[in-house]
Amino acid sequence: MHPPDASITIAMAHAGRAEWAQARSLLEQGLSQPETRYQAGFLLWEVCQVLADPIAAVGHLRSALEISPITSRPAEHPARRVLALAVPGDFQANLPLAMLLTEASTHLYTYWLHDVEAAIADPARLARTLPDDIDCVFVAIAEDARHIRALTAAAALADALALPVINVPARIAAASRDHVARMLQSVPDTIVPTQTLCARAEVLAAPVGYPLIIRPRHSHAGAALTRIADVAELFAYLQANPEESSFYLAPFIDYRNEDGRWRKYRVIFVDGHPWPFHMAVHDDWAVWYYNAGMDRDPTKQAEEARFLHNIEDVFPPAAMQALHTIAERIGLDYCGLDCGLLDDGTVVVFELETGMIVHDRNEDSVYEYKIAPARRILRAAEAMIDRRIAAFKR
Repeated sequence: MHPPDASITIAMAHAGRAEWAQARSLLEQGLSQPETRYQAGFLLWEVCQVLADPIAAVGHLRSALEISPITSRPAEHPARRVLALAVPGDFQANLPLAMLLTEASTHLYTYWLHDVEAAIADPARLARTLPDDIDCVFVAIAEDARHIRALTAAAALADALALPVINVPARIAAASRDHVARMLQSVPDTIVPTQTLCARAEVLAAPVGYPLIIRPRHSHAGAALTRIADVAELFAYLQANPEESSFYLAPFIDYRNEDGRWRKYRVIFVDGHPWPFHMAVHDDWAVWYYNAGMDRDPTKQAEEARFLHNIEDVFPPAAMQALHTIAERIGLDYCGLDCGLLDDGTVVVFELETGMIVHDRNEDSVYEYKIAPARRILRAAEAMIDRRIAAFKR
């Protein structure tokens, strides 16, 4: 089965809600036809998420997977054949390998672990149903407590396939916020805020001083991430999020630079090497690319371009060593880090992610300076895979 290229969200980045709603309506009509039901299901998975209907989105994905749980994106000139292991979920559930590994040279299969218990029970049988030309397995499942069984299934299937594995499932499972914070506490020249996981009933009594940062346990991309100044604000936050059962709490770190601005740097680790992917500058502590106005400020763009051109122009030697140490302790072949950098060169660790998107498909010409640095990461990822394959074949 050949699903649509998972880039509709980029291609329609500037479309309005009406256009997305129209696309949904047309695709839903396609569900009634056997010849279009499969592709329509995959596209609706993307469209419904953009329209803030994640339940419908995952439902459409699962319906498509009932037709076929394995998808294939052929390469124009295949240099490697990679099997991605993924779990049904939203955009945050998996690393989007279709954007990281170019279709020019990577034939990408994706097996969606839609029946986790069956995969655990008989991984050898499942392995026999997969293509026999696979060169390596890339576990694309992102860290999430809800993915523990899926990661167990991925490990069993990878063992049965007896191929090189990129991102060992046990290391993904170990990359939770609280465990990462413990692993990195003693890294020199860093500040790593402790991450305290609390059930709702424990939050008000948690031993974390104010101000603090709180987010729901399964929050990603800043969803419901809030700075809390006192117990009254904390109580109000809990009332505003009644559906959440557990939360991460961390001390708030003032990581402003001398000019009064806040900067967030994103680094992608490939085989232990830190590659700069983007940065954002904002007048508020809650920095994301979408709220920092990077597209409207040439000065900010020039600062980002300097970081992307050569990370060592921005991160001093001690900070670079800290990044290498972080990568070594985490032990993943591929992952991303969001961090700050104090004026004295101290790295402030915000978040380590196993599912950070990397792509070179910038639609806005103002960001042309980002394309070459992104492609360095894509090439580095492919080179890492090729090294693993070559070492396995020796």
